[in-house]
Amino acid sequence: MGLLERETPLRLAAEAVEQARRGRGGTLLVCGEAGIGKSTLIEHLLAALPHGPLVLQGRCEDLPSPRPLGPLHDMAVARRLPVPLRERLDDIASADAVFSSFLDFVGAASGGAVVVIEDVHWADQATLDLVKYLSRRIGTLPVLLVLTFRDDGLGPEHPLRQALNDLPPWSVARLALEPLSAAAVAALARVAGRPATGLHAATGGNPFFVTEVLASGVVDPQHGVPSTVRDAVHRRLARLTRVQREVLVALCVIPGWAELWLVHALLPREQDALNACIERGVLAAHDGALAFRHELARRAVLDALTPAQRRARHTSVLAALAAAPAGMAVSLSRLTHHAAEAGDAAQVLQLAPHAATEAAAVGSHREAALQLAVALRFADEAPPAMRAQLFESWSYEAGLSLAIDDQVIDARHQAIALWRAEGRIDKIGLNLRWLARLHWYRGESGLAERYAEEAVATLEPLPPGPELAWAYSVRSQHYMLQDQTDLAVHWGERAIVLARQLGQAEILCHALNNVGTAEMFAGRPGGQARLEQSLALALDNGFHEQAARVYTNVSEHAVVFKDYARAEHWLAEGIAFDRRHDLDAWTHYLVGWLAQLRLEQGRLAEAERIADEVLATPRLTAVMRLPALTVQAKVHMRRGDPDAAELLEQALALALPTGEVQRIAPLVSALAEAAWLRGDDAACVAALERVRGLPGAGVNAWEAGEFATWRRRAGDATQVLPAHAAAPWRLELDGDPAAAARAWLRLGAPNEAALAWLHAAQRGSDADADAALRQALEICQRIGAGAAEAAVHRLARARGGAIALPGRPRPAPTGARGAANALSARERQVLELLAHGLNNTEVASRLGVALRTAEHHVSAVLHKLSANDRADAVAIARASGLLTVSR
Repeated sequence: MGLLERETPLRLAAEAVEQARRGRGGTLLVCGEAGIGKSTLIEHLLAALPHGPLVLQGRCEDLPSPRPLGPLHDMAVARRLPVPLRERLDDIASADAVFSSFLDFVGAASGGAVVVIEDVHWADQATLDLVKYLSRRIGTLPVLLVLTFRDDGLGPEHPLRQALNDLPPWSVARLALEPLSAAAVAALARVAGRPATGLHAATGGNPFFVTEVLASGVVDPQHGVPSTVRDAVHRRLARLTRVQREVLVALCVIPGWAELWLVHALLPREQDALNACIERGVLAAHDGALAFRHELARRAVLDALTPAQRRARHTSVLAALAAAPAGMAVSLSRLTHHAAEAGDAAQVLQLAPHAATEAAAVGSHREAALQLAVALRFADEAPPAMRAQLFESWSYEAGLSLAIDDQVIDARHQAIALWRAEGRIDKIGLNLRWLARLHWYRGESGLAERYAEEAVATLEPLPPGPELAWAYSVRSQHYMLQDQTDLAVHWGERAIVLARQLGQAEILCHALNNVGTAEMFAGRPGGQARLEQSLALALDNGFHEQAARVYTNVSEHAVVFKDYARAEHWLAEGIAFDRRHDLDAWTHYLVGWLAQLRLEQGRLAEAERIADEVLATPRLTAVMRLPALTVQAKVHMRRGDPDAAELLEQALALALPTGEVQRIAPLVSALAEAAWLRGDDAACVAALERVRGLPGAGVNAWEAGEFATWRRRAGDATQVLPAHAAAPWRLELDGDPAAAARAWLRLGAPNEAALAWLHAAQRGSDADADAALRQALEICQRIGAGAAEAAVHRLARARGGAIALPGRPRPAPTGARGAANALSARERQVLELLAHGLNNTEVASRLGVALRTAEHHVSAVLHKLSANDRADAVAIARASGLLTVSR
């Protein structure tokens, strides 16, 4: 019998192949629960392909720390890759070279190429980076990338979910395989000559479960699926001979595929039993390797072993792998896995650090961290210096790839204690510097500053070396981020001098960036030149993260200083660079600044959409989240959404511990704006007090002018006007808000223009006020600034009239149809989920966001639709045609 109920997925997959062959490449996601038939679908797809396309297949292994680029190694073992590319893999070349060579190879295939990577839910970080690299570049190539994965249990923190979020949506198609219907299950039962009663209920229509239960000859609908499958597997195994069962026990400790040479080393005299297991459908053979036909069957056999039996089997596999024939490469990660499961501490401590180095060399920092975590399980048996290095290395790799949590920081403290006992002052200084950086990423400026000072104090008594130069540069960076220009330049110049003496190009690049950024934000000459020097050094030497810092700092300066054309250029360049080099955290940070640019340009819906996309990304640190979070809160405030105040306070709570005015000031300004627009001058002034005394407050001309203007608007007579306030602010401070409004419009900042017109209306005569209010109203209605629009009408009523644009009455409440344009893409998704009856927790899970974020989205939907509750929102949306979802 052929595949049941898979005609549509097969047809769509075949169409994707044909599209790719015509030069419109893309990525096909085939997902579903374990046992749903993903691999079977791929087998049928490839079997039906016409001659011509290059077909490459690889799979990811269920190892605690899988081999970096394991699928490419599968393709290499199958002799499907060209020799130069295989050699690059063996030499652990840089990921860029491997990825580029692979793309060149598949892109040049004369009949097109189909690249299949199975089980990417187990993928190492380098493989996920490869997936992103290919997916972003094959849109105009005759290449189809097919990924299979389990989507059950794929939580918001799973690395695959983040990788999928980063794929270009315009070239990605998804095939979600559904369980078989009761009719299909009954058809399979008829073919097997078994009764169908209770079979669909017991298996849930899962094809693997159905197959195993039918093969066992017994259908027991009284038990749940997991026990049904386990019992079905064991009943099936009971019909095998003792030798055949021993074969399965020997192989069950090997995840994925076992090469034939390994199988023969473990079972040299059991060829007949192996053949019998293949014939009975328990094992499968493919490309010179064997594996359990179903992963769940392997797990059922493995779970039946005692701990002692498992250790013994892993010991046998480890010995066989260590004695691999010449020419048979065995990955260090694989050896480490079996050594750890065998409890062989000496082997783990020898293998795991090398496996971590191998993983990190190709960008698999998550796998490197996992390898080092395995070694740390046996750290008590390591010498103190090795133990310290393990903590230090794990903290670095985990901080890059997992999360900067308390464990990552505690590992640095453990390393410091061990190095102190060994008398390694240089190592203590290194770890203190890293503690400063880790606390900065977490937004803990006090601790960051403390450890930066300790690092310098610890290292200065030693002969000058790279670690001291780094410590100087990190101190400079912290002061630069706090807008303390003189201190940033002082420490940066010390780092520059020492870096040049030592020939340390990356430290020089880092320090030039710090000094140049500090000078540029303070309006001093020479800052731009230093940044250009830093960027040239970074690009010439392949210092990708240092280049990303330059793009970020120059882009941020252009937005803050209202040079929007320059901002467009640098943001586009920087985002393209970050994506090209898969610097995802830097990409998200810079995209957050793109959202800020759109907000300042009055493009509120676009700004919110961009910010929402960033905030949907898991595991971003506080510093990396803040640009997008700030935009999200300010959009809600300017629209007049009811949750705006709460969002602003939440964002400010995240920003305050950083101690950096650049992160705090935009939120304080937003609170002041919100208070002034609702007519609460006292609250406006109180909000501004939250930046008083902050180091660096008011250093740059735009920030200084903004704070002074808010105080002027709120009637604060105690302020001292800053002499260096930027031009539009200076005009308003000098008593000409109408001129300021026109200046803002010339810059392309409509919201600021509307606020200036509103201030002009407060100060002007009746005729002047009327004209100013009309100007403000036109802008507010055009950009959707509901809070400011309400303030315009409130002031008009206070003056005894109502404002309407000539020839255009003020629009009535928009209702659902009008709100469709105001709903962001994420809010439309939320509306669809509400229509399906999902609660807030379920919405958060489905979207992969925090519960609080989901609650904000639901609140925004209700507000925009003027709905009383969730049911009312769905009813309004259906009545207006926004929703076509059936009840």
